[in-house]
Amino acid sequence: MCVYPADGEAVKVVEWLTTLDNNAVQQEKLGMRVDNTGNWFLQSSEYKSWKGSAKSCTLWCPGIPGVGKTILAAIIVEDLKQCYRDRSEDILVLSVFCDYQVSATQGIPGLLRSLLKQVVQDCGQVPPSIRSLYDQFRLEGKPPPLNMIIETLSQVLPSFGRVYLVLDALDEYNDNDGDRELLIAVMRKSLGDNLHLLVTSRDIGTTIGSLFEGDIRLDVLATDGDISLYIDSRLDSSRRLRRHINEGDNRLRSDIHTGVTTKADGMFLLAHMHMESLSRTTNVKSLRTELEELPRNLWDAYDKTLKRINLQDEESRTLALRVFGWIAFAKRPLTVLELRYALAVEPGSTTALNLDNLCAEDILSGVCVGLVVKDETYVSEDFQSDEPTMKFARTCA
Repeated sequence: MCVYPADGEAVKVVEWLTTLDNNAVQQEKLGMRVDNTGNWFLQSSEYKSWKGSAKSCTLWCPGIPGVGKTILAAIIVEDLKQCYRDRSEDILVLSVFCDYQVSATQGIPGLLRSLLKQVVQDCGQVPPSIRSLYDQFRLEGKPPPLNMIIETLSQVLPSFGRVYLVLDALDEYNDNDGDRELLIAVMRKSLGDNLHLLVTSRDIGTTIGSLFEGDIRLDVLATDGDISLYIDSRLDSSRRLRRHINEGDNRLRSDIHTGVTTKADGMFLLAHMHMESLSRTTNVKSLRTELEELPRNLWDAYDKTLKRINLQDEESRTLALRVFGWIAFAKRPLTVLELRYALAVEPGSTTALNLDNLCAEDILSGVCVGLVVKDETYVSEDFQSDEPTMKFARTCA
Protein backbone atom coordinates (compact mmCIF):
# COMPACT_ATOMS: atom_id res chain seq x y z
CA MET A 1 0.00 0.00 0.00
CA CYS A 2 2.32 2.80 1.22
CA VAL A 3 5.80 1.80 0.15
CA TYR A 4 7.73 5.02 -0.37
CA PRO A 5 9.66 6.55 2.52
CA ALA A 6 8.39 9.65 4.31
CA ASP A 7 11.29 11.76 3.13
CA GLY A 8 11.71 15.02 1.23
CA GLU A 9 10.16 13.48 -1.87
CA ALA A 10 6.87 12.90 -0.06
CA VAL A 11 6.90 16.58 0.87
CA LYS A 12 7.47 17.51 -2.78
CA VAL A 13 4.54 15.34 -3.88
CA VAL A 14 2.26 16.96 -1.29
CA GLU A 15 3.26 20.45 -2.43
CA TRP A 16 2.82 19.51 -6.09
CA LEU A 17 -0.66 18.06 -5.62
CA THR A 18 -2.25 21.25 -4.29
CA THR A 19 -1.78 24.20 -1.95
CA LEU A 20 -5.25 23.59 -0.53
CA ASP A 21 -4.86 22.33 3.02
CA ASN A 22 -8.11 20.99 4.43
CA ASN A 23 -6.25 19.56 7.44
CA ALA A 24 -5.16 23.08 8.41
CA VAL A 25 -8.70 24.40 7.95
CA GLN A 26 -10.06 21.58 10.12
CA GLN A 27 -7.60 22.35 12.91
CA GLU A 28 -8.34 26.08 12.76
CA LYS A 29 -12.10 25.49 12.91
CA LEU A 30 -11.66 22.95 15.71
CA GLY A 31 -9.75 25.59 17.66
CA MET A 32 -12.89 27.76 17.58
CA ARG A 33 -14.91 25.07 19.36
CA VAL A 34 -16.11 25.70 22.88
CA ASP A 35 -15.39 22.60 24.98
CA ASN A 36 -18.12 19.93 24.88
CA THR A 37 -20.24 21.60 22.20
CA GLY A 38 -21.41 19.24 19.47
CA ASN A 39 -21.48 16.21 21.77
CA TRP A 40 -25.21 15.78 21.11
CA PHE A 41 -24.36 15.00 17.47
CA LEU A 42 -21.59 12.53 18.30
CA GLN A 43 -23.95 10.70 20.65
CA SER A 44 -26.87 10.56 18.21
CA SER A 45 -28.10 7.21 16.88
CA GLU A 46 -27.86 8.47 13.28
CA TYR A 47 -24.19 9.36 13.58
CA LYS A 48 -23.32 6.16 15.43
CA SER A 49 -25.15 4.10 12.81
CA TRP A 50 -23.31 5.84 9.95
CA LYS A 51 -19.96 5.64 11.71
CA GLY A 52 -20.24 1.97 12.59
CA SER A 53 -21.81 0.70 9.37
CA ALA A 54 -19.90 -2.15 7.74
CA LYS A 55 -20.98 -1.02 4.27
CA SER A 56 -20.81 2.22 2.32
CA CYS A 57 -23.36 4.82 3.42
CA THR A 58 -24.09 8.56 3.40
CA LEU A 59 -25.19 10.89 6.20
CA TRP A 60 -26.65 14.23 5.09
CA CYS A 61 -26.63 16.98 7.72
CA PRO A 62 -28.56 20.09 6.61
CA GLY A 63 -28.93 23.19 8.76
CA ILE A 64 -29.91 26.84 8.65
CA PRO A 65 -27.25 29.56 8.17
CA GLY A 66 -25.25 30.41 11.28
CA VAL A 67 -26.08 27.19 13.12
CA GLY A 68 -22.44 26.06 13.35
CA LYS A 69 -22.21 23.41 10.63
CA THR A 70 -18.54 24.05 9.79
CA ILE A 71 -17.38 23.84 13.40
CA LEU A 72 -19.41 20.66 13.77
CA ALA A 73 -17.75 19.20 10.65
CA ALA A 74 -14.35 19.86 12.24
CA ILE A 75 -15.53 18.17 15.45
CA ILE A 76 -16.68 15.12 13.46
CA VAL A 77 -13.33 14.80 11.67
CA GLU A 78 -11.53 14.96 15.02
CA ASP A 79 -13.85 12.36 16.54
CA LEU A 80 -13.21 9.95 13.65
CA LYS A 81 -9.45 10.43 13.83
CA GLN A 82 -9.37 9.94 17.59
CA CYS A 83 -11.62 6.88 17.40
CA TYR A 84 -9.47 5.03 14.87
CA ARG A 85 -6.03 6.39 15.73
CA ASP A 86 -4.94 3.48 17.93
CA ARG A 87 -6.82 0.68 16.18
CA SER A 88 -5.31 -1.91 13.88
CA GLU A 89 -8.03 -1.33 11.27
CA ASP A 90 -6.82 0.39 8.10
CA ILE A 91 -9.03 3.50 8.30
CA LEU A 92 -8.63 6.73 6.34
CA VAL A 93 -10.32 10.00 7.37
CA LEU A 94 -10.57 12.73 4.71
CA SER A 95 -12.17 16.17 4.78
CA VAL A 96 -13.18 18.92 2.36
CA PHE A 97 -14.24 22.38 3.56
CA CYS A 98 -15.98 24.28 0.76
CA ASP A 99 -15.86 28.07 0.72
CA TYR A 100 -17.93 30.28 -1.58
CA GLN A 101 -15.00 32.67 -2.06
CA VAL A 102 -12.64 29.99 -3.34
CA SER A 103 -14.91 27.44 -5.02
CA ALA A 104 -14.17 28.92 -8.43
CA THR A 105 -10.42 28.38 -7.98
CA GLN A 106 -10.75 24.94 -6.42
CA GLY A 107 -12.94 23.16 -8.97
CA ILE A 108 -13.55 19.43 -8.82
CA PRO A 109 -9.96 18.57 -9.87
CA GLY A 110 -8.57 20.76 -7.09
CA LEU A 111 -10.80 19.21 -4.45
CA LEU A 112 -9.91 15.68 -5.55
CA ARG A 113 -6.19 16.51 -5.58
CA SER A 114 -6.62 17.68 -1.99
CA LEU A 115 -7.89 14.18 -1.15
CA LEU A 116 -4.76 12.64 -2.70
CA LYS A 117 -2.70 15.08 -0.64
CA GLN A 118 -4.40 13.91 2.54
CA VAL A 119 -3.71 10.28 1.61
CA VAL A 120 0.03 11.02 1.43
CA GLN A 121 -0.09 13.03 4.66
CA ASP A 122 -1.94 10.23 6.44
CA CYS A 123 0.41 7.50 5.20
CA GLY A 124 3.58 9.52 5.62
CA GLN A 125 4.57 7.82 2.38
CA VAL A 126 3.66 7.99 -1.30
CA PRO A 127 1.46 5.18 -2.66
CA PRO A 128 2.64 3.85 -6.05
CA SER A 129 -0.37 5.17 -7.99
CA ILE A 130 0.16 8.71 -6.67
CA ARG A 131 3.89 8.45 -7.36
CA SER A 132 3.09 7.43 -10.95
CA LEU A 133 0.78 10.43 -11.38
CA TYR A 134 3.46 12.72 -9.96
CA ASP A 135 6.19 11.33 -12.23
CA GLN A 136 4.01 11.66 -15.32
CA PHE A 137 2.75 15.22 -14.91
CA ARG A 138 5.43 16.96 -12.82
CA LEU A 139 7.79 17.23 -15.77
CA GLU A 140 5.02 18.55 -18.01
CA GLY A 141 4.53 21.45 -15.61
CA LYS A 142 0.74 21.17 -15.58
CA PRO A 143 -1.83 19.58 -13.27
CA PRO A 144 -3.24 16.17 -14.16
CA PRO A 145 -6.67 16.03 -15.85
CA LEU A 146 -9.79 15.06 -13.94
CA ASN A 147 -10.00 11.54 -15.39
CA MET A 148 -6.44 10.75 -14.28
CA ILE A 149 -7.12 12.04 -10.76
CA ILE A 150 -10.28 9.92 -10.53
CA GLU A 151 -8.37 6.87 -11.77
CA THR A 152 -5.65 7.41 -9.17
CA LEU A 153 -8.18 7.75 -6.36
CA SER A 154 -9.91 4.59 -7.57
CA GLN A 155 -6.60 2.74 -7.37
CA VAL A 156 -5.38 3.93 -3.98
CA LEU A 157 -8.52 4.15 -1.82
CA PRO A 158 -9.77 0.54 -2.07
CA SER A 159 -6.57 -0.47 -0.24
CA PHE A 160 -8.08 1.01 2.93
CA GLY A 161 -10.57 -1.02 4.93
CA ARG A 162 -12.82 2.00 5.32
CA VAL A 163 -12.73 5.60 4.07
CA TYR A 164 -14.55 8.41 5.90
CA LEU A 165 -15.06 11.64 3.97
CA VAL A 166 -16.53 14.72 5.67
CA LEU A 167 -17.63 17.28 3.07
CA ASP A 168 -18.62 20.60 4.64
CA ALA A 169 -20.81 23.33 3.12
CA LEU A 170 -21.78 21.70 -0.17
CA ASP A 171 -24.16 24.62 -0.75
CA GLU A 172 -21.16 26.95 -0.99
CA TYR A 173 -19.63 24.95 -3.81
CA ASN A 174 -20.13 26.54 -7.24
CA ASP A 175 -23.15 24.91 -8.88
CA ASN A 176 -22.56 25.95 -12.48
CA ASP A 177 -23.93 23.26 -14.82
CA GLY A 178 -24.75 20.89 -11.96
CA ASP A 179 -21.25 20.82 -10.48
CA ARG A 180 -22.53 19.81 -7.02
CA GLU A 181 -24.23 16.73 -8.40
CA LEU A 182 -21.13 15.88 -10.41
CA LEU A 183 -18.89 16.34 -7.36
CA ILE A 184 -20.95 13.95 -5.22
CA ALA A 185 -21.17 11.41 -8.07
CA VAL A 186 -17.41 11.54 -8.67
CA MET A 187 -16.61 11.12 -4.99
CA ARG A 188 -18.97 8.18 -4.61
CA LYS A 189 -17.49 6.51 -7.70
CA SER A 190 -13.85 7.24 -6.85
CA LEU A 191 -13.98 6.24 -3.21
CA GLY A 192 -15.85 3.04 -3.95
CA ASP A 193 -17.66 0.53 -1.76
CA ASN A 194 -15.77 1.40 1.42
CA LEU A 195 -16.88 5.06 1.44
CA HIS A 196 -18.64 6.61 4.43
CA LEU A 197 -19.68 10.07 3.21
CA LEU A 198 -20.96 12.83 5.52
CA VAL A 199 -22.16 16.08 3.95
CA THR A 200 -23.23 19.33 5.64
CA SER A 201 -25.14 22.01 3.76
CA ARG A 202 -28.00 24.41 3.90
CA ASP A 203 -31.30 22.75 3.04
CA ILE A 204 -31.96 24.51 -0.27
CA GLY A 205 -35.24 22.86 -1.22
CA THR A 206 -34.82 20.03 -3.70
CA THR A 207 -31.59 21.46 -5.16
CA ILE A 208 -29.36 19.63 -2.70
CA GLY A 209 -31.83 17.35 -0.95
CA SER A 210 -32.44 15.38 -4.14
CA LEU A 211 -28.79 14.28 -4.08
CA PHE A 212 -29.37 12.42 -0.81
CA GLU A 213 -32.76 10.77 -1.26
CA GLY A 214 -32.77 7.50 0.65
CA ASP A 215 -29.68 8.43 2.70
CA ILE A 216 -29.54 8.94 6.47
CA ARG A 217 -30.48 12.49 7.50
CA LEU A 218 -29.63 14.33 10.72
CA ASP A 219 -30.42 18.04 10.91
CA VAL A 220 -27.79 20.30 12.47
CA LEU A 221 -28.96 22.65 15.19
CA ALA A 222 -27.46 24.71 17.96
CA THR A 223 -28.91 23.17 21.12
CA ASP A 224 -29.71 25.31 24.14
CA GLY A 225 -27.02 23.41 26.02
CA ASP A 226 -24.36 24.24 23.42
CA ILE A 227 -25.42 27.89 23.29
CA SER A 228 -25.22 28.00 27.09
CA LEU A 229 -21.65 26.67 26.95
CA TYR A 230 -20.79 29.37 24.42
CA ILE A 231 -22.31 32.09 26.61
CA ASP A 232 -20.27 30.88 29.59
CA SER A 233 -17.08 31.03 27.53
CA ARG A 234 -17.81 34.63 26.52
CA LEU A 235 -18.75 35.70 30.04
CA ASP A 236 -15.52 34.21 31.38
CA SER A 237 -13.29 35.70 28.67
CA SER A 238 -14.69 39.26 28.55
CA ARG A 239 -13.23 41.56 31.19
CA ARG A 240 -16.11 44.02 30.82
CA LEU A 241 -18.82 41.36 31.15
CA ARG A 242 -17.07 39.84 34.17
CA ARG A 243 -17.05 43.27 35.81
CA HIS A 244 -20.75 43.79 35.06
CA ILE A 245 -21.62 40.42 36.61
CA ASN A 246 -19.54 41.17 39.71
CA GLU A 247 -21.23 44.56 40.07
CA GLY A 248 -24.76 43.31 39.34
CA ASP A 249 -27.13 41.21 41.42
CA ASN A 250 -26.80 37.44 41.66
CA ARG A 251 -29.43 36.92 38.93
CA LEU A 252 -27.54 38.77 36.18
CA ARG A 253 -25.55 35.82 34.86
CA SER A 254 -28.67 33.66 34.77
CA ASP A 255 -30.65 36.43 33.06
CA ILE A 256 -27.98 36.73 30.36
CA HIS A 257 -28.15 32.98 29.75
CA THR A 258 -31.93 33.03 29.51
CA GLY A 259 -32.13 36.15 27.35
CA VAL A 260 -29.44 35.21 24.83
CA THR A 261 -30.47 31.55 24.56
CA THR A 262 -34.13 32.43 24.07
CA LYS A 263 -33.39 35.02 21.38
CA ALA A 264 -30.59 33.13 19.62
CA ASP A 265 -33.23 31.19 17.68
CA GLY A 266 -31.03 28.09 17.51
CA MET A 267 -28.11 29.90 15.85
CA PHE A 268 -24.57 30.29 17.14
CA LEU A 269 -24.10 33.29 14.87
CA LEU A 270 -27.03 35.10 16.46
CA ALA A 271 -25.75 34.20 19.94
CA HIS A 272 -22.36 35.60 18.88
CA MET A 273 -23.92 38.87 17.73
CA HIS A 274 -25.93 39.15 20.95
CA MET A 275 -22.83 38.62 23.10
CA GLU A 276 -20.96 41.19 21.00
CA SER A 277 -23.72 43.70 21.74
CA LEU A 278 -23.69 42.95 25.47
CA SER A 279 -19.90 43.16 25.64
CA ARG A 280 -20.03 46.77 24.40
CA THR A 281 -22.30 48.01 27.19
CA THR A 282 -20.72 50.38 29.71
CA ASN A 283 -22.59 49.52 32.91
CA VAL A 284 -25.04 47.04 34.42
CA LYS A 285 -28.11 49.18 33.62
CA SER A 286 -27.18 49.52 29.95
CA LEU A 287 -26.47 45.77 29.80
CA ARG A 288 -29.95 44.97 31.13
CA THR A 289 -31.49 47.41 28.67
CA GLU A 290 -29.56 45.82 25.80
CA LEU A 291 -30.60 42.37 27.01
CA GLU A 292 -34.26 43.37 26.86
CA GLU A 293 -33.88 44.72 23.32
CA LEU A 294 -31.92 41.85 21.72
CA PRO A 295 -33.40 40.99 18.29
CA ARG A 296 -35.12 37.63 17.84
CA ASN A 297 -33.85 36.91 14.33
CA LEU A 298 -30.63 37.22 12.37
CA TRP A 299 -31.79 39.92 9.98
CA ASP A 300 -32.97 42.21 12.78
CA ALA A 301 -29.62 41.62 14.50
CA TYR A 302 -27.76 42.66 11.35
CA ASP A 303 -30.01 45.70 11.03
CA LYS A 304 -29.34 46.71 14.63
CA THR A 305 -25.59 46.27 14.16
CA LEU A 306 -25.63 48.37 10.99
CA LYS A 307 -27.56 51.08 12.84
CA ARG A 308 -24.87 51.00 15.53
CA ILE A 309 -22.23 51.40 12.82
CA ASN A 310 -24.12 54.35 11.33
CA LEU A 311 -24.29 56.03 14.75
CA GLN A 312 -20.49 56.18 14.90
CA ASP A 313 -18.64 59.35 13.98
CA GLU A 314 -18.41 59.98 10.24
CA GLU A 315 -14.80 58.81 9.91
CA SER A 316 -15.47 55.49 11.66
CA ARG A 317 -18.71 54.94 9.76
CA THR A 318 -17.06 55.60 6.40
CA LEU A 319 -14.14 53.33 7.26
CA ALA A 320 -16.49 50.47 8.20
CA LEU A 321 -18.40 50.77 4.92
CA ARG A 322 -15.14 50.78 2.95
CA VAL A 323 -14.02 47.62 4.77
CA PHE A 324 -17.32 45.94 3.86
CA GLY A 325 -16.91 47.02 0.24
CA TRP A 326 -13.39 45.66 -0.13
CA ILE A 327 -14.26 42.32 1.50
CA ALA A 328 -17.48 41.89 -0.49
CA PHE A 329 -16.10 42.72 -3.94
CA ALA A 330 -12.56 41.34 -3.80
CA LYS A 331 -12.05 38.35 -6.12
CA ARG A 332 -10.43 36.47 -3.24
CA PRO A 333 -10.16 37.12 0.50
CA LEU A 334 -7.71 39.92 1.29
CA THR A 335 -4.97 39.48 3.86
CA VAL A 336 -5.06 41.88 6.78
CA LEU A 337 -2.07 43.74 5.32
CA GLU A 338 -3.63 43.93 1.85
CA LEU A 339 -6.84 45.32 3.30
CA ARG A 340 -4.93 47.92 5.30
CA TYR A 341 -3.04 49.03 2.19
CA ALA A 342 -6.19 49.07 0.05
CA LEU A 343 -7.92 51.32 2.57
CA ALA A 344 -4.88 53.61 2.69
CA VAL A 345 -5.20 54.47 -1.01
CA GLU A 346 -6.62 57.95 -1.61
CA PRO A 347 -8.90 57.96 -4.69
CA GLY A 348 -7.63 60.41 -7.31
CA SER A 349 -4.20 60.74 -5.73
CA THR A 350 -1.25 60.57 -8.14
CA THR A 351 1.42 60.47 -5.46
CA ALA A 352 2.97 57.45 -3.77
CA LEU A 353 1.02 55.70 -1.05
CA ASN A 354 1.25 57.60 2.23
CA LEU A 355 1.98 55.05 4.96
CA ASP A 356 0.52 57.45 7.50
CA ASN A 357 -2.88 56.43 6.08
CA LEU A 358 -2.54 52.84 7.34
CA CYS A 359 -5.15 51.85 9.95
CA ALA A 360 -4.36 49.39 12.73
CA GLU A 361 -6.06 45.99 12.59
CA ASP A 362 -7.89 46.48 15.89
CA ILE A 363 -9.36 49.75 14.62
CA LEU A 364 -10.69 48.02 11.49
CA SER A 365 -12.30 45.31 13.61
CA GLY A 366 -13.66 47.83 16.09
CA VAL A 367 -15.47 50.06 13.59
CA CYS A 368 -17.10 46.96 12.04
CA VAL A 369 -18.68 46.05 15.39
CA GLY A 370 -18.11 42.28 15.19
CA LEU A 371 -19.25 41.82 11.57
CA VAL A 372 -15.69 41.24 10.31
CA VAL A 373 -13.35 38.59 11.70
CA LYS A 374 -9.86 37.28 11.01
CA ASP A 375 -9.38 33.92 9.26
CA GLU A 376 -6.01 32.24 9.80
CA THR A 377 -6.32 29.44 7.23
CA TYR A 378 -7.33 30.76 3.79
CA VAL A 379 -5.44 29.28 0.88
CA SER A 380 -6.39 28.72 -2.76
CA GLU A 381 -4.89 27.09 -5.82
CA ASP A 382 -3.46 30.37 -7.08
CA PHE A 383 -2.75 32.20 -3.84
CA GLN A 384 -0.71 31.24 -0.82
CA SER A 385 0.17 33.37 2.18
CA ASP A 386 1.01 32.97 5.84
CA GLU A 387 -0.94 36.17 6.51
CA PRO A 388 -4.46 35.84 7.98
CA THR A 389 -7.33 37.17 5.87
CA MET A 390 -10.37 39.24 6.80
CA LYS A 391 -13.92 38.01 6.18
CA PHE A 392 -17.49 38.54 7.32
CA ALA A 393 -18.47 36.81 10.55
CA ARG A 394 -20.60 33.80 9.71
CA THR A 395 -20.61 31.31 12.56
CA CYS A 396 -19.01 30.22 15.80
CA ALA A 397 -19.38 27.35 18.24
